[in-house]
Amino acid sequence: MFEAANLRQGDTVFNDPIHGHISLPKKCVDIINTPEFLRLRLIKQLGATYEVFPGAAHNRFEHCIGVAHLAGIFATFLQRQIDDELKCKSEGGSCDATAFTKEMRITKEDIICLQVAGLCHDLGHGPMSHVFETRFAKKFIKTWDHAEVSCQLFDQLLENNERIQFSSTDRAFIKRLIHKSKTDELTPEKKKAINEETGRPAEKNFLYQIVSNDNNGIDVDKFDYFARDCYQLGFKNNFDHNRLIKFSRVIKVGDEWHICYRDKQVEDIYHMFLSRVILHRRACQHKTVGMLERMYMEALVKANDSYRLQLRKGGPVKISDTLGNMEAYVKLTDNVFNDIRNYPGADKNKDLKAAQDILDRIDTRRLYKLVGEAIPKSEKDGAQPKFKLTDDSEKDETTIIKGVAEYSKDPEQLKEEDLFVDITDFNYGTFEGKKGQNPVDSVYFYNKPIKNGPYQAFHIEREDVSSLLPNVFAEKHIRLYVKDKAKLDKARECFISWCEDKDLNGKWRHLKEVNYATAADTTA
Repeated sequence: MFEAANLRQGDTVFNDPIHGHISLPKKCVDIINTPEFLRLRLIKQLGATYEVFPGAAHNRFEHCIGVAHLAGIFATFLQRQIDDELKCKSEGGSCDATAFTKEMRITKEDIICLQVAGLCHDLGHGPMSHVFETRFAKKFIKTWDHAEVSCQLFDQLLENNERIQFSSTDRAFIKRLIHKSKTDELTPEKKKAINEETGRPAEKNFLYQIVSNDNNGIDVDKFDYFARDCYQLGFKNNFDHNRLIKFSRVIKVGDEWHICYRDKQVEDIYHMFLSRVILHRRACQHKTVGMLERMYMEALVKANDSYRLQLRKGGPVKISDTLGNMEAYVKLTDNVFNDIRNYPGADKNKDLKAAQDILDRIDTRRLYKLVGEAIPKSEKDGAQPKFKLTDDSEKDETTIIKGVAEYSKDPEQLKEEDLFVDITDFNYGTFEGKKGQNPVDSVYFYNKPIKNGPYQAFHIEREDVSSLLPNVFAEKHIRLYVKDKAKLDKARECFISWCEDKDLNGKWRHLKEVNYATAADTTA
């Protein structure tokens, strides 16, 4: 979608394998050329997925550039839509009867802010991307959030680079675009305060739905990673984000303006959310990927108290101490695992030796083994489930491990420390406050007005699209792993007994029908 006519003075052109030739303004390029952003070259987009799918070697760096590009494309399309209709009305022409106002005009500064937000939205990711947040950072800071850290690094980036200047309102606007962009549930007073802080009127609140959309989950972040991840993984991606953008329109719903989509796009939007599930099931949350990421984080936790990240200024620091120190956090990348592998004096340190042993197992492919997988029944299945997962995954994992280990009559044959559980959440891209619900229920649609009548936004019920669509949009899988291959058969025996007792669904039912004593030598 690159157009030479749109190339502005000072723009830089990138040749991207996904979007072709794209251009970014000087402010974006200045941000790219900072340590805070260049660090993303050293963080894999899909974490340990690279160790199962060799093509998944791309990094957060190129993804963020792609998101910045798409943010500019989306905003420019809406800018032309609004400007064209306002011009048509001012000239007394026959145009679509949409109550656009001049306060809604998208300015050049708005577009640059959106591109910068797209560029910086993932600055806060740590080693191995998402799993670092859930399996390491939150052990030390319960409220740790990579989006909030992205905002902190953005502040640091500006403080360290005087050549990159933004007004106080633009700066606040960019941070609001990156983090906590959900506006539907805010009080009128809070919305007014945000509008004053960001220097944008309430009529422009629809701009928060472009980069990180917490209203319905449709945003350019997903558009890029669907296309980029599928390309790198070797998967087919049939979702066309360019078409969806072309059929978008800003329409007033009550007191708020929303980005709405043409009604005939509803099946494409369902397909978009389904694509997310397939991508996660086949790759991002593949059973071996989950196990590898767990091993990497286990090594990181064990090394934390003894390993020190070397800094030019401020001296060596623990990994966990970087979480509240952005100057140190910038130095924390996927390279930390190589540092631990080669850290001097590990033979004399129990924790470091344990961390190195785990990494050695990864390097020699002596991985933990999958015992089995189970799916808890839900009340939608028409029965009262015997076992329910809670919102506390850590507590659930401990309960499951203890329950499985109790079926071993001889504690020496199978101990709790021999096992670990990964509770994997598959969903259609649901978001906080609406987990497990149909995300399309939160999307507004429109159709062609009759005789230049006003556009009306509406929801489309699942039943009005197709009876073949799912009625469940999230589920959790319990995956049990054993660390010692010699204990695999015993672990499976205990896991089968536990699953039977809890009346769970899942592939564990077939374990009794296969001779896994010989099949255990292979790793999927």
